[in-house]
Amino acid sequence: MNKLNLLLIILFGFTVLSCSSDNDEPNNTSPEQTEKKLIKITEEGNYGVYKNIYIYNSENKVIEIESSFTEFGQNIPDDIHSMIFTYENDLVILATEYENDELYLTIEYNYVNDKLAEKISYTSNGTEDEKMEFFYNVNGELNGFIFYVEGILQQEVSYVYSNGNVTISEDNYDHSEFSHDTKPTPYSNFTDTNKIIFGQLLIQSLSDNNIVNEIRTYNVGNSNESIRNYETTITYDSDNYPTTKIVTETYNSNTTTIRTTTFEYE
Repeated sequence: MNKLNLLLIILFGFTVLSCSSDNDEPNNTSPEQTEKKLIKITEEGNYGVYKNIYIYNSENKVIEIESSFTEFGQNIPDDIHSMIFTYENDLVILATEYENDELYLTIEYNYVNDKLAEKISYTSNGTEDEKMEFFYNVNGELNGFIFYVEGILQQEVSYVYSNGNVTISEDNYDHSEFSHDTKPTPYSNFTDTNKIIFGQLLIQSLSDNNIVNEIRTYNVGNSNESIRNYETTITYDSDNYPTTKIVTETYNSNTTTIRTTTFEYE
């Protein structure tokens, strides 16, 4: 597995969701943009620097995301990914991902009543690689998902909401509780469904507000159960949008900065 995809899995697993009040109904009035338009994320972690660049068309739809990961000590990115999106009736139905200009994955998005129901990834030879099945509560919020690799169940995740934010996330092994601020997230310009597709961190991208604290219990009920606290310090611009987030981890009385993320808007 290449370094960029390993990093994506780590990011996805670290904090995995909520829906905002936008609806997912197709429309013809710039569905990707409400206020500020997110154009770039730069994240520095323990191993290197990860970048995400969002490219929009004239209708303010995201048509491509360019990603790269540069390992510390290297002068050029280890992997450069380009994900190109295809729409139908304002819904993303297909993403074609290239690694260093070679076809890497094809991702199919399936919907039920305009809500994302499945995300299926296929390798360059057409073999199913990963699959996610999404479920919603009576309020239309994403209630959780089931994740498979090559048809084998890997993870089941469920969420509890309060005021448009996920306050509890649980999977097969871990339990997380979240606190939020009252300000807009960098992903506010995306519709609910596209927050799932385009968001960097699943819970954060779909929350109405920014996560400021996570208390995660790992390996719940097992002999190696542990509790870690993740505190996020946020710098905001004049419109109260995050420009910098610094996440620190506290474990066994030791506090360490694990990543710094910056956001750029248009």
